[in-house]
Amino acid sequence: MLDIFSYPFVWRALVAIIIAAVVSSVVGTFTVLRGFSTLSAAITHSSFAGASIAVIYGVNPLLGALALSLGFSGLTAYASSSSERKADVVIGMIFGFSTALAVLFLSIASTYTAAAWSFIIGDVLGVSWMDLYTLIIVAVVALGIIALLYKEFKFITFDPEAAEAMGLRVSAYHYIMVFLIALFSVVAIKVVGVILAIVLLIAPAASAYEFSHDLERMLIISMIIALIAGVLGFFLSLIFNIASSAFIGIAVSIAYLIALIASPKRRKCKEIAKCRIVKEV
Repeated sequence: MLDIFSYPFVWRALVAIIIAAVVSSVVGTFTVLRGFSTLSAAITHSSFAGASIAVIYGVNPLLGALALSLGFSGLTAYASSSSERKADVVIGMIFGFSTALAVLFLSIASTYTAAAWSFIIGDVLGVSWMDLYTLIIVAVVALGIIALLYKEFKFITFDPEAAEAMGLRVSAYHYIMVFLIALFSVVAIKVVGVILAIVLLIAPAASAYEFSHDLERMLIISMIIALIAGVLGFFLSLIFNIASSAFIGIAVSIAYLIALIASPKRRKCKEIAKCRIVKEV
């Protein structure tokens, strides 16, 4: 079993999973708190179309995923900053249009079906050195932006009205947050694929939310859950020869179910509800 660590592709895969876990936990925390789950699903699916088009034209699929997801993220950011109904319509259209684009280009060149399948379910063992360098650069940019604008993001996340009254350009930071989701989708598409990218983004942060009362604690718990799920899923995939994305997706989903059951927040809410019923009686 330990012999597998003598292969460079195993180490590249492990580093890629760690990068995806860290980025997902940080970006996912702000995504959950801002209520961007649906929006992030549309953006991650647009990365699939970009990667598919890039493969056909002989370009690095991660660069194609980055280009198209950034383009669509701008449109979704504009839509989500408008009325709620308009945002839902545009996000739904982007979801369908990006998938249709991917199907169109793949049907034109059916020889790339195997490559498209790797984008759907992930192919972490197929991460090349170029892919790994791209993931590292994208991750550094995403985490660097968050570190640089952390105070502003925190202020806008919890009190956007007060932030705007203080002179912060809330709409500009809104666009930046959406672009961060696009950056995450590029990191995730090679590790867990398009389908499970949204699970990796949302589940660790949503689990951490059930045990947190401040942003910093939520970030730490989310990162721990994502790292454990990622590394555990990777090793189980090596043992059972099954796609690591499946194990990672199951692990973070189970973590969320456990968090819902054991959540002190929910127990407190039930106790408050019981107290109100007793008082009313």
